[in-house]
Amino acid sequence: MSRTWIWLRLAAGIFAVVLGIVAFAWPEATLRVVGLLFGLNLLLMGGIRILQFLVASEAPALHRVFGVLLGLVVAGAGVVCLADVATSLTLMLLIVAIGWLLDGLGEIFLSVGRGQPGGGWRIALGVLVVLASIALLVWPGLGLATFILIGATTLIFAGICIVISAIAGLRAPRAA
Repeated sequence: MSRTWIWLRLAAGIFAVVLGIVAFAWPEATLRVVGLLFGLNLLLMGGIRILQFLVASEAPALHRVFGVLLGLVVAGAGVVCLADVATSLTLMLLIVAIGWLLDGLGEIFLSVGRGQPGGGWRIALGVLVVLASIALLVWPGLGLATFILIGATTLIFAGICIVISAIAGLRAPRAA
C-alpha cells in the first residue's frame, strides 16, 4: 500500500475517533445530527474502501471486485443516511449496521494473508466493526442512547485501530 493511502487511512482513523468523541459529548443530539454524522462516516469509509481496492494491485482480482462492491454499498448507505436523516431510528440503525458489517468484512478481506505491517490491527478492526454491526442488527430497538453508546464506542476503537495500523504502515521500511 502506498504511503499516500496510509496517510489517508490515518486521517480516516482520526476522523472516526473525533466523530466518536463528538457523539459522546452531545448524547442529546437529535436524530438529524446523529444521522448526518454517521452518514458522513459511512460515505467517507466507503469511498476510501473503494479507492483502496482499486489500487490494491497485489490483491486477487476477485477480492478487488468484491471489495469495490462492498465499498459502493457502504458509501451508498452513507448517501441514504444523508438524503433523509429524519428517517425512523430503526431504518437508520439497519442502514448503519449493514454499512458497518460490509465495511468490517472489507477490512478483513483486505488484510487476511497479506502480511503487511499492522495487519493484525486491521483484522481486529474488521472483527470489532462486524461484532458491533451484529449487535445493532440483533437488538435494533435498543434506543438512540444505546445506539450512540455503541456507535461512538465503535467509532473510537475502530479509529484507534485504523490509526495504529496506519502508523505501523508508515514505520515499515519503504519498498525500493
